[in-house]
Amino acid sequence: MVRRASRGWQIIFAAMVWAALLPATAALAGPFTRLQILTPGESAAPGTASGKTGTPQAQTAGVPFTITVRACDSGWNLVSTVTDAVQILASDASANLPSPAQLVGGTATFSVTFNAAGTFTIFAHDQTDGTIPDGASAAVRSLVLQGFRFATISQKHEYAGVPDNTTITAIDPSGNTVTGFSGQVHLQEITSFGVGRISPEFVTFSNGLWSGAVTMYRADESSINRGNVNMYAFLDAAPAKNGTSDPFIVHPGPFARAQLIVPGETPLPGSVSGKTGSPATQSAGRGFAVSVWATDNWWNPVPSADNVRIISSDAAANTPQTGTLSNGFRQFTVSLGTVGTQTLTVADLTNGSIQGMTSPGIQVIPSAVAMFVVGTIASPQTAGVPVAVTIRATDTNGNTIPNYAGDAVLVANTGSGSITPELITFTNGVWAGAMTFKGAGGAVSFTCADFSAPPHTGTSNSFTVNPGPFTGLEVLLPGETARGGTSDGREGTPTDQTAGATFTLTLRAVDAYWNLVPGIADSIALGSSDAFAGIPAHAALANGQALIPAQLFRSGLQRIWASDLTQPSILPDTSSAVRVIGGSFARVLVLAPGESPAPGTTSGRTGTATDQSINYAFTVTVLATDTWWNPVGGITDVVHISSDDPLATLPLDQAMVDGRADLTMRLARGGYDQITVADVTRPSIQGSSTQVRAISSGFHLEAAMSPTTVRAGEPFTLTVKVTNDAGSVIQEINSFVTVQVQNASTRASGRGTLLTTQFQLLQGQRAVSETYSFAEPIIVIARDDAGNAPATSNAITITPGAPTDIRLTSNPPWVGGNKHATVSARLVDAYENGVPGQAMVFQLISGNGTLTAIDSLTAADGTARADFLSPRQPEFDHIRASSNGIVADMNLETAFVDPNAPGGSVTNYPNPFHAPLEPTTIAYKLDDDATVTLRIFTLSGDLVLHRTYVRGAVGGRSGLNEVTWDGRNGEGHVVASGGYVALIEAQGTGETLHVIRRKLAVVR
Repeated sequence: MVRRASRGWQIIFAAMVWAALLPATAALAGPFTRLQILTPGESAAPGTASGKTGTPQAQTAGVPFTITVRACDSGWNLVSTVTDAVQILASDASANLPSPAQLVGGTATFSVTFNAAGTFTIFAHDQTDGTIPDGASAAVRSLVLQGFRFATISQKHEYAGVPDNTTITAIDPSGNTVTGFSGQVHLQEITSFGVGRISPEFVTFSNGLWSGAVTMYRADESSINRGNVNMYAFLDAAPAKNGTSDPFIVHPGPFARAQLIVPGETPLPGSVSGKTGSPATQSAGRGFAVSVWATDNWWNPVPSADNVRIISSDAAANTPQTGTLSNGFRQFTVSLGTVGTQTLTVADLTNGSIQGMTSPGIQVIPSAVAMFVVGTIASPQTAGVPVAVTIRATDTNGNTIPNYAGDAVLVANTGSGSITPELITFTNGVWAGAMTFKGAGGAVSFTCADFSAPPHTGTSNSFTVNPGPFTGLEVLLPGETARGGTSDGREGTPTDQTAGATFTLTLRAVDAYWNLVPGIADSIALGSSDAFAGIPAHAALANGQALIPAQLFRSGLQRIWASDLTQPSILPDTSSAVRVIGGSFARVLVLAPGESPAPGTTSGRTGTATDQSINYAFTVTVLATDTWWNPVGGITDVVHISSDDPLATLPLDQAMVDGRADLTMRLARGGYDQITVADVTRPSIQGSSTQVRAISSGFHLEAAMSPTTVRAGEPFTLTVKVTNDAGSVIQEINSFVTVQVQNASTRASGRGTLLTTQFQLLQGQRAVSETYSFAEPIIVIARDDAGNAPATSNAITITPGAPTDIRLTSNPPWVGGNKHATVSARLVDAYENGVPGQAMVFQLISGNGTLTAIDSLTAADGTARADFLSPRQPEFDHIRASSNGIVADMNLETAFVDPNAPGGSVTNYPNPFHAPLEPTTIAYKLDDDATVTLRIFTLSGDLVLHRTYVRGAVGGRSGLNEVTWDGRNGEGHVVASGGYVALIEAQGTGETLHVIRRKLAVVR
């Protein structure tokens, strides 16, 4: 019992605390019963008889004032929940009254203006609740105020800053004092220059009067006789109620200050600061005008011829500057040089008692980019070792341009490419990063330049760059100059050399950047593309380099290379290609089939002569050469071919054409036969000989295709020739050749089309340009009509050609509701070969189905797939596939009846269905418009429903028709669960088109 009582007290105490925390108005306010109006001078006093305290202040006609309307209960407590619309009325018929407005939190303020003299009452009317009586204010007095009258001014000469007494009277239209007027009035000094400063600026009237001392600060001597200065009084709330004093003159005080005015500022005599505005931002190094004025204590200009000086907080400014005032004024041109906030100060040098002044801070920004400043780079540096470098974009004073973000190029005096990076981008006017110097030298420097015209530039200090460690060799030819730090370490073009002439080769030990490394004395091996070059096999470096005499004999482009024998890990080097120009005509060279020219060799030839068949013609070639077997053009001498085969059929003597002759001959003796050439025109020209073996053997075809891979429809070359067992072409057999294509893997007949399948050999061989249409590996079998053994070619691979089309299909070709289909897009070339490995994109252009890509790339057959999930209702979905800029579209039909089904087909969906919550749709196809009778029976034959559809209308149209059954019988009752039969009879014009049956299932 005790515990239960304790619990009850806890509850009561908590309720008391909660009640104490609630707002007082919520606890005290009763129902809304009245409206209260408070005028200026009154305050709310809930619980009192009148509900307010204070006395209404008199108002001035034509001057708006504010009243407060409160929604109250019977005890004048605010009812904060009231939001009624309130209208304000007044007993002054001419008053300006506000528009009705809603209370917010039970209260609202309104502006009211009386326009007549007298005592008036203001009313508040509740427009929302007609049961609330109108609230009425206390009586408010309205005074008519015409303006203000100043006391007569007898002393027209006043001085800035010196007070003078005056009296101001509030008057009505008749000029009588408005004794009831009390309130604040605004005073101004009016000059010919504008409004001046006055003190006090606001005065408070009592019973229509104010008297006191007034001080003017702005001097105006523009009318020395009459005066152009007035005192002006007005009401802020009603500026038309005003008054102006007699005119008078305000003279400036004595010279007391030196005033400094910078751009952005404007002098304002008489004001507290003496000026308006803020200093304008200045660009470093650019001059701007600064004005100095002689003024009194209140910044009014006064005459003076004192000497003044301007100094600056900026050591880079063009100050100090000194000059003499002329009638109290002087202008200086000042430039500031240091970015940041700077000030200027003026002082009077003539009179130390004159107060100087310092300008507000002047923001100095860099001027336009003038140059680039590179931070000092220490010396020495090592080639290839990065060093931190800072480059600043600056103005002419060296100030960094903070918003500069341009690009610039770095170029070293060691050559293009000898430093990294070579292109930099500034951020906030600065680039800082690691630079690598590759070119060694004692006075290395680099220049930074932007892309303007002309460019802004800056050059680094000079410093030494030492070479790095010995890493490689360099071979230089005449015409080339070493250029360390560049990409190939050299510049210039090798000078052409005459075959057999001696020239000097330069060999250098270098670091990784082609800089000469002194002190190296390694042994170097030399070689050349000219096998018989006249160069030493070995050479020794002295202090990192060597000069070597050399000769080249083989015409054309030749090279010389070097490798280090002492340190095999040192990188070798190959020279640039030097053009060797052959000598004069000195020899004739004979070449048999299988042999090729080899200038600079002992025999002048390379390769092995192929065996030739006895009594079959072959061709030998004769070339005019110099002493080193280099071909010489322009020679037309007659040459003679001879052989040690006494039965050989030799060609007639023949003139060379541009230093070449091709002559046909036959050998008749088996074994090795010597063939010799001699110059008939000039017997002194040295001849030459070669040896050919003559054989007796059978012939066969040879076939070859190139290249090994080609796309369908693109050309490749098929070469067929008749050769003997030694591989020599039998030039006298010009048989007809037939070629057949086989798959290289299965040896089945090729599935494509070969461009040319028959052709005739010319001089025992033929090269034919072919194309093939099917992508597969192929070989060709070549046969001729001369009975030579057939040839099987090498295999080449035919790949698909460039994509030309997309074959877009669906399986199945149509789909039921909420069913899946696979959409296949096959990317093919012009020959229907699938193109594999290509990106394929699927898109559902329109429709409510869902299309999801299965493959992003085409498979080996060129196909990519996507899954299509159909919507639940029949429609056509527009599907797009795209690849390589090729687009294919298709419409995939969602249907409940096969779109290709014949008339007389029927289905229903869903089946079974839940009557009457969902109907089933019966879909059937008609061959033509017909009158359709739909009857539904129980399985025992009882008729459940009978409907008729008019010919040509819904249910009786040619094609697909869809009608619904909600499971109700003809009386509107839901049928029982079970099986039913739908019988559809379509009657055409005089004949029955269809009789269709469908079993239906109802589940309740």
